[in-house]
Amino acid sequence: MNQNAKIATGIERLSTMFRAILWEDVKSHALSPLQAQILLFITLHGPSLNSVSHLAKEFAVTKATISDAVRVLLEKKLLEKQSGDDGRAYSLILTENGKAYTKKLSTPADFMDTVLIDASPEEIEKIWEGLLLLLNHMQKAGIVPLRMCFSCQYYGRSDVAKAPHYCKLLQKNHTLMDIRLDCDEHINCNLAAATFLQ
Repeated sequence: MNQNAKIATGIERLSTMFRAILWEDVKSHALSPLQAQILLFITLHGPSLNSVSHLAKEFAVTKATISDAVRVLLEKKLLEKQSGDDGRAYSLILTENGKAYTKKLSTPADFMDTVLIDASPEEIEKIWEGLLLLLNHMQKAGIVPLRMCFSCQYYGRSDVAKAPHYCKLLQKNHTLMDIRLDCDEHINCNLAAATFLQ
């Protein structure tokens, strides 16, 4: 097995574990893992990202698949529609029941807190750096729609050794651990011309 195949196998196994954990968490509430992911995403993002079209892009599924999942969440009164300015477009927001439900959900972060409890800060940084490199390559290939620092017009480099990354919007140097994968202020730049992790 070549190195790329080994990487793919490792990612597939991680994905399987995360799905299994999420499924175990939601099955008692008669929801699917996708429906739980939608609730968690809406918890963390503003209305502009909480449309059916954007959710389909975010989770790499069809609009029909998202629409079916959302329909169930609306019926269960975990979500409700919020009309846009033009009266036609709408975003999705959590109801009070939805907010209470999402607080009960385990997240991948909870899982990683357990897995990495004995990891040193140096090990955590190495894992994060490897993940960033992989996601950069996936984003450049057009596979994942991330709102990460390296693909943002505000991203730059600094000459500070311990904080070599720079956000022009915040006017602040960043360490590797400060790099974001999902920033609400993200504006896409030309990926081919972007300065990536070096």
